[in-house]
Amino acid sequence: MNKILMTGASSYVGARIYFDLKDKYDIVGTYFNNPLSKSFIKLNLTDKEAVKKIFKDIKPEIVIHIANFPSPKNAVNNEKNYIALNDKATQYLVENANNVGVKVIFTSSLAAENPDNIYGKLKLKSEGIIKGIKNGYLILRPSMIVGFSPNTANDRPFNRILRCLDDKTKIAQFDTSWKLQPTYVGHLSQVIDKVIQNNTWNKTIPVFIDEIVSQYQIAYDILSQFDVVVNPIDLKRDIPPSNDDLSYFLSLNLAPKSYKEMINVIVEEIKNRGKFKL
Repeated sequence: MNKILMTGASSYVGARIYFDLKDKYDIVGTYFNNPLSKSFIKLNLTDKEAVKKIFKDIKPEIVIHIANFPSPKNAVNNEKNYIALNDKATQYLVENANNVGVKVIFTSSLAAENPDNIYGKLKLKSEGIIKGIKNGYLILRPSMIVGFSPNTANDRPFNRILRCLDDKTKIAQFDTSWKLQPTYVGHLSQVIDKVIQNNTWNKTIPVFIDEIVSQYQIAYDILSQFDVVVNPIDLKRDIPPSNDDLSYFLSLNLAPKSYKEMINVIVEEIKNRGKFKL
């Protein structure tokens, strides 16, 4: 069984990936602010010596690096800390991984495809750093991520949808302007599992369903099944859809395959949320 070190295991994305993989692999999760599980280890990734120590203590074969600020808005009045986590921490991880021959899996973003802000620019820079891994790397490029996670508190797009249910909202508003290809969070776990099992490394894989929708459409299709009225609002967000090659992702034959199937899966996840326990 592979020994895996996962950074950001308490994050929205990290918590779901940890949940999906914890029974298949020997995973040690880390956190900084939110100890979502008592088994997680506190780690400051911007502390070079702390990163070196956890490699020595855990002795991982694979690192799944998820811990990042998830949006350019996190950089406002916080640029120094933002760069430390979204840039320097990646450098520290790669340096230590190369010193001991560890593979690294990195969750990037489609923002790296057209980097027009600090978030996209640092994701693209980090992709370049990750490609310097000597023993094998995997870069995942998700779009807007949806699906249930053990972390329902982080301010992520899906959790805003979920909050409408938790707050018993009767009428909600969601944006129609951003036309996007959604990423099902469970697909990230499935791709990681496939790459580890098949031992197929040194790839950059876009992970999303190639059907163009809006945040409004996603929210409507989910919340209307729970009797929440969803109204459109145009926030004038001009973000182009991805042109990344999906051929490898599609060859993995993962479920759900279509947008409609994804919505059905997510609705069932919401109805059975009690199973997502760390």
